[in-house]
Amino acid sequence: MDPAKVAFFTPTDTPSYDEKLSGLASSCWPEFMLHDPVADELWDDLNGRFPEYQFALMDAISGRTIAMANSIPIHWDGDPADLPDEGWDWVFRQGVEDHKAGRTPKTLSAIQIAIHPEARGQGLSKLMVEHMRAIAKEKGYSRLVAPVRPNQKSQYPLVSIDDYITWKDEAGLPFDAWLRTHVKLGATILHPCHKAMEIKGSVVMWEKWTGLKFATNGLYTIPGGLVPLKMQVELDLGLYIEPNVWTLHTL
Repeated sequence: MDPAKVAFFTPTDTPSYDEKLSGLASSCWPEFMLHDPVADELWDDLNGRFPEYQFALMDAISGRTIAMANSIPIHWDGDPADLPDEGWDWVFRQGVEDHKAGRTPKTLSAIQIAIHPEARGQGLSKLMVEHMRAIAKEKGYSRLVAPVRPNQKSQYPLVSIDDYITWKDEAGLPFDAWLRTHVKLGATILHPCHKAMEIKGSVVMWEKWTGLKFATNGLYTIPGGLVPLKMQVELDLGLYIEPNVWTLHTL
């Protein structure tokens, strides 16, 4: 997409920022992804504590918001090989805890980049990652990390994330489109974070979120899931533990 036809804006640019983003997340993610307990607890902290690290993209012609991105500064500046298995949940909670404790941030981490389905395939993923990198540089960070959700993994839910990230396309780049975008912009794929997000719910909740029926115990592949859902009917509990992939942008 022509950069002249889009415009970035942030929570500090407009008091109606959340209103302008209304419905975007639900159009981009499977319903169950909107019920991560860490996000439920801390989401308002992003705009409240870190407004300068959140941004969205507007179609300058229609005025419609077509993409949004969130990131969070953290105190961590350790060995990238030691980034934890808890991934997304960890970095979200860590950023908020660091801010509350007054710890100086040393690294920026991505939280999400979401692009409206109707606006995909126009190069916006590259534009959004580049803008996040630019923010990190402007704020003086030398590293941007990202617990990436590999978007095509949902087509292969029975393949381990460890195997999946080794898949290549004909050019020798990552098979997965989101991982490929990061790598083409200079990122290094580090390692999976196998417990990036943990979502629990009752049988009724999961049936509502997925449109499926769960009558017996077992593992179920679910629409949009990167791995199977573990259902324990006698406990009225469905557990989904999503893997992501740590990537590192050295700026």
